[in-house]
Amino acid sequence: MKLNWPSAKIGWYFEALSSSGLGRAVLIRVTGVRIPVAPPIMRILSACLIAIFLVFAIPSSALAHTVYDFPQSSEGQVNEALANVVPVRFLISSPFYLLISVKETVNRFFQPSAVKKAEFDMVVSGKKLKETYLLVEKGDVKNASRTLVLYSDRLDKMSKQIEKARSQNQDVTALVDLIAENLRVHETLFFAINKKWEMMEEGYSFDENFAGAIAAHGRTVMVLNNVKPGVKDRFTTVEDEATEEAEPSPSPLGESTFEASPAVRPKKIIY
Repeated sequence: MKLNWPSAKIGWYFEALSSSGLGRAVLIRVTGVRIPVAPPIMRILSACLIAIFLVFAIPSSALAHTVYDFPQSSEGQVNEALANVVPVRFLISSPFYLLISVKETVNRFFQPSAVKKAEFDMVVSGKKLKETYLLVEKGDVKNASRTLVLYSDRLDKMSKQIEKARSQNQDVTALVDLIAENLRVHETLFFAINKKWEMMEEGYSFDENFAGAIAAHGRTVMVLNNVKPGVKDRFTTVEDEATEEAEPSPSPLGESTFEASPAVRPKKIIY
């Protein structure tokens, strides 16, 4: 005998028994229509494929950080390093920062010798790295990345002034020792910046500019080592295999130039 139940009654039976897993069986028995349902293994496979897709859809640059083998520093050592750097009045995010930049340019122009210019660049480079730390602490990755570029440029300018002073037979021995001590302070600030940066997402080429700053630091160490051999041994971020001194090549004016390999020692990439 064929039953002709109203559709409303069929829906009521299906809804009443669906919670116990019997709704589909009742619906098939009443209507005679078999509803295809994916096997459990197919549903698990689909869920896995969706999860894999979501993982690869996230940009790798947002998850990857280069991990550096910096010397460990305590909070007290970091605070001491910050105190050893000249005070920062305005950060690059301030509208008054341009005035500070103009003042630095003018002051550098009136330095009487290459030695004095190199000493001035030493002070400003430490200031730029301190600014980077303060910006990272505020979470301003964009401006922190810009300041790292300024830091690298300042170190390269300082290296050129050291080489110029040597070519002019100026005594740079005392200056080299002073700069070396300041660069050791920079290592502590690198460690502090990296610790805060590890908890943030990559953006604004910060990771690239941070590596560039460390490379500039290493090049500067090698310039100092060319003046006073053994200086590089004070720095743990300079690899032995990357610190071979370049052969001085005579220039048409009889001056010597000194080149050095970047000193960057990444351990691994975290994804």
